Amino acid sequence: MSEIRKDPASLTWIISATERGKRPTDFKEEEKPQRRLRRTGCPFCAGGEEMKAPLREHAIWPGEQDKKTLIWKTRVLPNKYPALYPDVELSQAQKDTIYHYLSGVGGHEVIVDSPNHDDTLATMSIEQISAILRTYRQRYRFWWTDPRITYLLVYRNYGVEAGASLGHPHSQAMATPIIPHRIYEELEEGRNYYDQNQECVYCRTIQVEKENEPSRKVFENEAMFAFCPFASRFPFEIWILPKDHYSTLEGIPQKKINYLAEALSEVFKKLNEVLGDIAYNMIVHSAPLRTPGLLYYHWHIEVLPRLTMPAGFEWGAGIYINIISPEDAAVALREA
Repeated sequence: MSEIRKDPASLTWIISATERGKRPTDFKEEEKPQRRLRRTGCPFCAGGEEMKAPLREHAIWPGEQDKKTLIWKTRVLPNKYPALYPDVELSQAQKDTIYHYLSGVGGHEVIVDSPNHDDTLATMSIEQISAILRTYRQRYRFWWTDPRITYLLVYRNYGVEAGASLGHPHSQAMATPIIPHRIYEELEEGRNYYDQNQECVYCRTIQVEKENEPSRKVFENEAMFAFCPFASRFPFEIWILPKDHYSTLEGIPQKKINYLAEALSEVFKKLNEVLGDIAYNMIVHSAPLRTPGLLYYHWHIEVLPRLTMPAGFEWGAGIYINIISPEDAAVALREA
């Protein structure tokens, strides 16, 4: 059974999930599979339900459905190799007087993003991307009701280099009883900035980036703003923020979801035009569950292309070296 362990010398938490070592793609020495894994026999494809046990029988939530054709658009399934488990009692303990750990309680879900195996965020319709985002929102609302769970991280791994083990378009949702360190840092920095300036640092960032020259803006519509952040950790890193202040994704209204779907579509079309079919990680950063209305935190989406690999300095110092300036990256993306 998994455990959530804390490093006694830092704010670092790790999940010890030895059961996930059963995954067939772990530690394989043979040649890596292609980024777009083959679709033959894929159980997530429309019609694939006939080849294996029906997805609907195993679904945590049946997902989005086309009202006219009744064909499913998204589905939420339990991860076959979960890192955390919802049926575990939340407990904590110490070991050897200095080690602190929690039971491996939580949730680990797969969100099937489309019935079409070859769909990508660059090729999907706005309507399909909106269905994915509504599914994200529903999972936040679901885990909000579980008092054991403090945070839900929704993310998308695309490509082998980004950690994906399935070729079919999918996202994942990880519910944890702790606040991830990266989110904790953002909350603390956001609170400090608000205490000093009486405004949200993310709202202020949008204002600065709208006026900045050279511009780091990538795309903008009525409700969303996408840009390459000033301190980009990776080449062509992009953040997408709502222009209005929301601390949590679950509070976003439907009209804004459609604008967010358009922004995601445009961002990935531009990335595909400039860089091709690259691997990436896409991560939703939202406030902790049951903390609505935070004035100092602003939910956002981070898109991290996997063009370079962190090495010794990055891991040792926690400081990233980026070989492409965000200004140059933004110019290339805007012109795509």
